[in-house]
Amino acid sequence: MKPVQLGSLENASGTSSLSGWRSPLVRLLAFGALLIAIWLPRGTSLDRYATIDEARWLLRSANFYQALVQGDLANTFQREHPGVTITWAGAAAFAWRYPEYAHEAGEQMAGHTRFQRFLKQHKHSPLDLLSAGRFFVAAAITASLACSFFLVIRLMGFYPALLGFLLIAFDPFLVSLSRLLHLDGLVSALMLLSLLAFMDYLYRGRRRSSLLLSGAAAGLSWLTKSPALFLAPFIFLLVLADAIRSHLGLKNLSMRAVWPFVRPFLGWFGIAAAVFVLLWPAMWVDPLGSLQRMFSQALEYAVEGNRNALFFNGQIYPSGASAWYYYPVAYLWRATPATLIGLGWAFLALIFRRRLGIPRLQLDVISWLLVFAALYTVFMSLGGQKYDRYLLPILAPLGMVAGWGWIILLQHVWLRFANGLPRRAARLAAVALVGVVLLMQVLGVVETHPYYYTYFNPMLGGLPRAARVMMLGWGEGLDQAARYLNSLPRAGGLRAITWYGDACFSYFFKGITTAMPEDVSLEELQEADYVVLYVQQVQRQLPSAVVLEYFARLAPEYTVRLGGLEYAWVYNMRGMHNTVP
Repeated sequence: MKPVQLGSLENASGTSSLSGWRSPLVRLLAFGALLIAIWLPRGTSLDRYATIDEARWLLRSANFYQALVQGDLANTFQREHPGVTITWAGAAAFAWRYPEYAHEAGEQMAGHTRFQRFLKQHKHSPLDLLSAGRFFVAAAITASLACSFFLVIRLMGFYPALLGFLLIAFDPFLVSLSRLLHLDGLVSALMLLSLLAFMDYLYRGRRRSSLLLSGAAAGLSWLTKSPALFLAPFIFLLVLADAIRSHLGLKNLSMRAVWPFVRPFLGWFGIAAAVFVLLWPAMWVDPLGSLQRMFSQALEYAVEGNRNALFFNGQIYPSGASAWYYYPVAYLWRATPATLIGLGWAFLALIFRRRLGIPRLQLDVISWLLVFAALYTVFMSLGGQKYDRYLLPILAPLGMVAGWGWIILLQHVWLRFANGLPRRAARLAAVALVGVVLLMQVLGVVETHPYYYTYFNPMLGGLPRAARVMMLGWGEGLDQAARYLNSLPRAGGLRAITWYGDACFSYFFKGITTAMPEDVSLEELQEADYVVLYVQQVQRQLPSAVVLEYFARLAPEYTVRLGGLEYAWVYNMRGMHNTVP
């Protein structure tokens, strides 16, 4: 078999050899198109629904903003995550939409119900402030991905970078968490940027600007979520591997030989630590106390495991318990067909790398991206706390590997056609293959808009089959239940009890919202005008089997369906008093 030479589309260094890409106009158009692709699903329709965790982060952002304005720097510590970048984004939303908040609130506020009541009394919409905070998070993620795109061009070439980032731009699960006032989308983008920038430093000339960018992105990721500290040992592993390879094995290593490799790592760590301190005011006044609270509480959170019951693979795992294989299964359910098939081509290309003539730089980058994904999955599996969104940092790296895999296939097909058909036919075949790949990816976003969190891999059966395996629902769909009740006469005087009442429902409902406690009784539920049940509580059998069996015998007045699956049920309780069986 004749080796497939990648030089037809990429030169030996992995960068584009086509003169068109060197044109400033083509560069600008390609970059602009990619920016639009990244931004559109992330930065639009930001007021359609809310998730339960965002209510907490909006309140923490309000307290963070109040602490900044009042000079109470110690209270910029809001959570052990630590979530500082998110509270900065939320604080920017308050400075934009409600700059007087800090003076009118006067003090740190506790309790979402009180906070929401305060906003409404002062004629401000929580949903409006949440949307503004989401805007800043989406903008930060878009900027991070744009920077990463240019780094991948240097590391892997224009075509793998473009296709890989188009897969990332339209990955429904990535999109779903990249448009929220929440941690996972932003920490994933920042970890990706830090990793790529360091590889650019290591393999492309050791430019100080790349080292500075990598360290700064790492510091920002640490400020976002503590699992991002995984970057430190992984970057050190990169440095160690480079030192071993440069000195042809462990036997030739010495302190003098290793120091030139260790020094950049120390510089990287110092830059990250400086950013961590400079952008978290609590570190200015109580550095040791802030770090102690952060690490002790985060460790407790990880060791204790899920504080609530977890539904997975048809079973209900009690608080603190989970399955060891949760994350590999979760990834398969959240991945797209285009990504999984592209990963398959990438693995085949790695197996036949010599026959395909893959450049060393591409091989190094692809291999380390795969190692990062594998080790991070193991790292997260060690903790007791498990949710599918915690695995988000591996999706973009694997998306890039998948894009590269498709390009390898494309080059193979392109050369085969070029040898037997006119050049125009070969180009059309290449364009057709790329079009099919992107269509597969974009369809997942189009079909789930704006509830991207409802996406599950259609190769495994999609949302209906996922309901038997994965825990569903983070608030999506409850906005529709609220809008239905708003359409009823005298909606403002209605009282509704619902699961995930804070934000998910209350931001949209005109009446009185009561969050459903886990120990609620049937008598309490019957005192409300309406009860709204949600898919996740049914999966987890909450608040109790007795309550769920009672409602199973009733016909809901309204049902919310997403992706063909029932997500929420609205029950009219008026006239149901004293009917407890």
